[in-house]
Amino acid sequence: MAINYAKTDEARKLIQAGMHDYGTVARPFVLPPGTPKDQVQTLRKAFLETLKDSEFRAEAKKAQLDIGPVSGEDLARIVNNLFKLDPALVAKWKQAQAAK
Repeated sequence: MAINYAKTDEARKLIQAGMHDYGTVARPFVLPPGTPKDQVQTLRKAFLETLKDSEFRAEAKKAQLDIGPVSGEDLARIVNNLFKLDPALVAKWKQAQAAK
């Protein structure tokens, strides 16, 4: 993995935020703010159970879809960490994106 070749802490943070975390949250399923916590938990559980269902997985395989679920808790943690990034690091990430 690219992150294993990073030579500085800053480079590791850029790779983590710009590649690993960004890729993880690229296609999330979200609910509106204020959704009751019990409903959020029920939907998270149902979603993960669906992704474990053998018929669902067989159909996904037939359609050549890669299923790699991320729990709602992990997704929330990743998004919260992205909002806490140092502004200087965000500026460097934007420069890297613009250079593509």
